Amino acid sequence: IMNVVLVFGCLIVFLALVEGKFNSLYCSVDEEYGEFKVCKLKTITRTRNSINIHFRQKMLAEKVYLRVEMMKRNNGWRPFLYDITVNLCDFAAKNNNMILNMVFAYVTPCLVRPLNCPFKPNDTVDCPNLEWSMDEFRVRFPIETGEYGMRWTFIVKNKPRVSINGSTEYRNYREH
Repeated sequence: IMNVVLVFGCLIVFLALVEGKFNSLYCSVDEEYGEFKVCKLKTITRTRNSINIHFRQKMLAEKVYLRVEMMKRNNGWRPFLYDITVNLCDFAAKNNNMILNMVFAYVTPCLVRPLNCPFKPNDTVDCPNLEWSMDEFRVRFPIETGEYGMRWTFIVKNKPRVSINGSTEYRNYREH
């Protein structure tokens, strides 16, 4: 029994050495296009928080492009891994982009309803309580200790209409 307690205790300490949580979240929108009713971080515990977003569409959007940029903070924000632009309507219909599939795997569980094109006036996108699992993220994306950011820009009629910027800090105390 003592060995089981010792192994369990070591496992808890080992798992506590990896930490990752959201640092910031900024949402901006072209006011004629839509509005963010909610765009905030919600603290759950000292080392855990979640993202809450509620967006309402004001105008019809048939061709929507999504640009996803991943960045790392290193003497300023620098490009990291991916900077891609895809037709969001094609992606919603066909799931035809492997990289975006990986990114959306984290967002899809928190969406109240799936994305459908065209986006109509008064359509809403709700993403309540999106939590971050650094272990799941590290399975797909090879990252080291540091601060990372992601920017999602939604482009309609060749004009950026919606932007969501967020950052997270990852600390693996085993690496140092």
